[in-house]
Amino acid sequence: MAELDWANVLDRLFDQPEDPQARAWATAAVAEGRCTPGQRRAFGLLAGGRDILDLLTETPATVRDLLASAEPQSLAEPPAPGEWSALQIVHHFADNEAVNAVRIRSILTEDTPEIFGYDSEPWTRFFDIEPIHDALDRFVTARRNTVALARSLSREDFDRRGVLSYRGAESVRVLLAVLAGHDDDHLDQLRATVAPHR
Repeated sequence: MAELDWANVLDRLFDQPEDPQARAWATAAVAEGRCTPGQRRAFGLLAGGRDILDLLTETPATVRDLLASAEPQSLAEPPAPGEWSALQIVHHFADNEAVNAVRIRSILTEDTPEIFGYDSEPWTRFFDIEPIHDALDRFVTARRNTVALARSLSREDFDRRGVLSYRGAESVRVLLAVLAGHDDDHLDQLRATVAPHR
């Protein structure tokens, strides 16, 4: 059996959410901090039997509802120094979706391509180039396209792999699971950011 890593553990959990070996490995890796927030959240979602494409579909509406529940003037205010405002979180959702659209298409059209990673923190300097609702619209449109593409894929397409510079080789379906985990992480961040302004 191949040595376990996040990519093959998450792949196994897609087919068998109760896989004891995969769950034990992931639980230990999370406890030891050997994961990104997206991987940690993807494990929780898959182990919980959640449908990744349904979760990806739901995120834009959840973001929209959270923004609608907050006072508009508060959306650009970070909750504390060094933390992101709602505006920054929404811009990050939109930017990250654009990055993952390219990653997915590269994996689907090239043989085991190298996929770039990026540090999202420097991208914050561009977060004031458009209003929050324009960034949300950009995210909604890109996510709708990501989900439509994913729903059109064959099993062979989902199994295609790319090599991310900071996570290693992973399949399209693992990339989508980590994207859903990334959503889950930032939705919690957005909830905490808008909660005081409801």
